[in-house]
Amino acid sequence: MTIVWGDPDDVAKARELFERMHGKPYPEPAGDEFDVFNALATDIQWPATWAAGGLDFKTRALCTVAALVDSGRPQVRGHIKAALAAGWSRQDIADLITHIAFYTGFPSAGNAMRAAKEVFAEIDQESAH
Repeated sequence: MTIVWGDPDDVAKARELFERMHGKPYPEPAGDEFDVFNALATDIQWPATWAAGGLDFKTRALCTVAALVDSGRPQVRGHIKAALAAGWSRQDIADLITHIAFYTGFPSAGNAMRAAKEVFAEIDQESAH
């Protein structure tokens, strides 16, 4: 099933940003029960949020990390990687997590800190090879 809702130019821009952030190809339909879900994310959510005007890509990446720290979502890990790819430093990520710990609570910030340390270690290990 092929479903396309977004403007093709916006989807192309979102595709480019996704690949830059995640270092892997933009998700393609798998031909399964979740094609509608994936089309919503790739043709609407990504173009409408990541490729939209207003905030720049780097700022959006850090805002997303902050939101995921607050909500305690496991996706924080992937978005920490994306924020680093967008140009934020490890210290920026640590400062963000430390700063918002007082607003989001230490348990979710502590989980994000552990996720960040894992991401940093993975990057160090990859660069050592």
